[in-house]
Amino acid sequence: MDDHDDPYRRCGLRANPFAHGDGGPQDAAGWVDRGLPAAAEPGRHRLVQVIGVKGAGKTSTLQRWRAVAPGPWRYVPPGIQRLRPLPVAPLVYWDEADRAPAALRWWGWRAAARSGATIVAGTHVDLGAEAQAAGLAVHSVVLCTITVEELTVWAAQRFAGVSAEPGWVLPKHVAADVAACAGASWRVAGDLLHAWVAREVAARDASGG
Repeated sequence: MDDHDDPYRRCGLRANPFAHGDGGPQDAAGWVDRGLPAAAEPGRHRLVQVIGVKGAGKTSTLQRWRAVAPGPWRYVPPGIQRLRPLPVAPLVYWDEADRAPAALRWWGWRAAARSGATIVAGTHVDLGAEAQAAGLAVHSVVLCTITVEELTVWAAQRFAGVSAEPGWVLPKHVAADVAACAGASWRVAGDLLHAWVAREVAARDASGG
């Protein structure tokens, strides 16, 4: 498409910086520092669980830690594939761990307790009681509500990745409205900001930039 035929390019953007279904602040545009702890160490005889709603950044957090402290990865999908056994290693990552049947999780907790492993799990619900009953220590990281400041930083990173000019800044009142609606979900925030940018581009384009 010619630049003159693309309203985004006419308004100084190569594309809409917020993709539908965005699940977290970690991507090519950067990472929003939320004060999370450092990556877990292997062989610590514990569960480190990252608890959050859908789109809160659980997978992004686990992937970031795994880049620093590698270990086997198990994504638990919905459906019959959730019945696959959960791996156990000195340091292992279980993403969407709450989808796995309780019996499989119990086997994993017990195997980790016997071997002294560290399990890092992303989950929608608190699995600490299960792990403690199996003999593991538990450390919980709860992904909380997105703040206006965090959203503003994320938006600035996104605009920097697609903007040909410095005129794109997320207004404070828009950031406040989006943060209030999104709660703890970066995915919801991304969808709302995608829609806001689309409306803003249409308005700027109609007025001549």
